[in-house]
Amino acid sequence: MGAPVRQSSIVRVAAYIASVGEGEKFTKLELFANVPDVAQADRRMRDLRTMGWKIDNYKVNADLMPDEYLLVRIGIRIDLGEPIPKTARKNITGPKRRRIMERDGNTCQVCGIRAGADYWDTPDRNAVLSIGHIIPISAGGSDDDDNLRAECQRCNDESRNNTKNPPSRDQVAITVSSLRTRKDKQRLYSWMLAGRRTADDVDSAFIEWSRLSRIDRLEVMNELGGQIIKGSK
Repeated sequence: MGAPVRQSSIVRVAAYIASVGEGEKFTKLELFANVPDVAQADRRMRDLRTMGWKIDNYKVNADLMPDEYLLVRIGIRIDLGEPIPKTARKNITGPKRRRIMERDGNTCQVCGIRAGADYWDTPDRNAVLSIGHIIPISAGGSDDDDNLRAECQRCNDESRNNTKNPPSRDQVAITVSSLRTRKDKQRLYSWMLAGRRTADDVDSAFIEWSRLSRIDRLEVMNELGGQIIKGSK
């Protein structure tokens, strides 16, 4: 009988994480203990994310401790023999990542939040930036600079789950032209010039208001309501 075929390191990591089960947590120490012969098990785990595996850490899930992970979704079952897709992207190199981040001003190019800033709707969660693809690898996109952009992990997760084909140039042009007011078009144009979505005075005021206590929010809201009623008389 021949010697058993040795599994690759990423397959062994996938087998352990899949055994944890979706919706369950595990620690980095548990990962290392269960695949002791894989020197960079945590890096192989990150590679699984390019194959549809969703594994959260404390940076994107405030309920997790720094050494904990949560298996949200199992992707391609390479541990069961499913082939690693040719479209699985290689890791973006450090120099390229820094170049894209600097080019994009360390700001998410989808929602406009800066690295480390609080989300207006979840002020206890800080934005962590990563590199995303404008046209997904699975749709024929490349790792060229012009197809990469800085994205916060929340927007990155949303875009990864979006299975719609990217819009065409003509479709976007029609959408842009259909904006009703000159003010809306000027606002969009300013975003295009900046290369990112920026908050205007109303957005900024709402973000600040949302971070007040419940009582303070009600008081400010009532004051604004009074100003609107007074101004309408």
